[in-house]
Amino acid sequence: MKRIIIFISILVFGSQIFAQTAMTLEECRKIAVEHNKELKNADYQKQEARANQKTARTAYLPGFSASANAMYLPDVEGFSIPGGFLPTAASEEAALNGEFTGLSNVWSPGMGIEMDNLSVIYGSVTVTQPLYVGGKIRYANKQADAGLEIFDHNYNLKYSEIIEKTDNIYWNIASISANVKLAEKYIEMLTELEEQMVQMYDLGLTPASEKLKVSVQKNEAELNLLKAKNGLRFSKMYMNQILGQDLNSEIQILDSLTYDIKMLDVQNGVSRALSNRDELAILEKQVEITKYDKKIALADYLPQVGISAGYSSYYVKDLVEDPSFSPSFAGQISIPIFQWGQGKHKQDAAELRIKQAQMSLENTNDLISLEVQQVKIQLEEAYESILIAKKNIAEAQESLEETKASFEVGLNTTTDVLNAQAGWQSANSQLINALAKFEILQTTWQKVTGNLKL
Repeated sequence: MKRIIIFISILVFGSQIFAQTAMTLEECRKIAVEHNKELKNADYQKQEARANQKTARTAYLPGFSASANAMYLPDVEGFSIPGGFLPTAASEEAALNGEFTGLSNVWSPGMGIEMDNLSVIYGSVTVTQPLYVGGKIRYANKQADAGLEIFDHNYNLKYSEIIEKTDNIYWNIASISANVKLAEKYIEMLTELEEQMVQMYDLGLTPASEKLKVSVQKNEAELNLLKAKNGLRFSKMYMNQILGQDLNSEIQILDSLTYDIKMLDVQNGVSRALSNRDELAILEKQVEITKYDKKIALADYLPQVGISAGYSSYYVKDLVEDPSFSPSFAGQISIPIFQWGQGKHKQDAAELRIKQAQMSLENTNDLISLEVQQVKIQLEEAYESILIAKKNIAEAQESLEETKASFEVGLNTTTDVLNAQAGWQSANSQLINALAKFEILQTTWQKVTGNLKL
């Protein structure tokens, strides 16, 4: 068993030719996160949501506006006021009250005014403050807060997806690299057997067909090695793409598959996922936003109150010698009376959107619970596969040694040796693949339970 462990360690931890780029898993994760365009876009969305939140806050504040108008009317016709006898009244009080009894004998001459070109300038400054708009401003602010939280959770989702993808390809590279070394070792074993068969054939101890069996097996192993190397090259290209590097950049991973593994604690996975998953948090916020939509729809049909104050000035050339300044104050209340049931219809539509959002939340709860259970089973299977693969290696190693010894004394055939070597190679490959799958599933478990966050 010690020899088996030593061999696997050589395969996994063995000598590596470091190229220009050699990185640990954590370094790959960091670079992938920094480079990923989707994550950058998610960050921009967060910034946009934060700006919308600040915009919503300003609705509480008074609004200031200023306006100015200038008008020039050329060749304006003048006008005249005709003359006439002035009215008379019984008393001063009657005159003040507009109670005239007739005309006096006092003549008031008429007058004419020449206008020519007329210039009018008008300007004003106004401040308005909403006092009550049915709660619309408050609900809009709460929606903006919920929107920002949604984009925070969305950012975490993108982050976890990038980490899972990076880990997947990283351990895939580690698996293929170990399988390449295993294939090379297997070819060495076949080469030794082939040389032995050539010697036996030259001595007339075995027919050519036995020698050819080994050669055919070796050729197939060399083809499989070529495929593995091509797969390794493609996996490294994929990693370079994730890291934002040139696809043909040579990259070397520093972390290797761990032979001694421990099973994760997969208890209470569903409850942890339902508490931590960002997808559920996003849907909960969407339910909250739709509830505010309903309240905003109601606010449109409630009284709205506001006040305003202003200061204006106007100047008319040749008519008003000095500019005139005057303040103004106003209050406004708007009360909807009858809208043909429009408010009720909007309320009904908003209520249906709430039900849709709640249904999506419930459905996602079920799907996440199922996903967690699925990954749990996969983890348990991967762990058992590792344990079985270790036993298979021990048995394959023992079988290979016994078959070789029997072959030396003529008790086993060439086919028996080839089968034993192939079984040894298959058992080691199964262990390597099981180890890589277990590493990937560990990351997947962290993701599905909502623990793979910044």
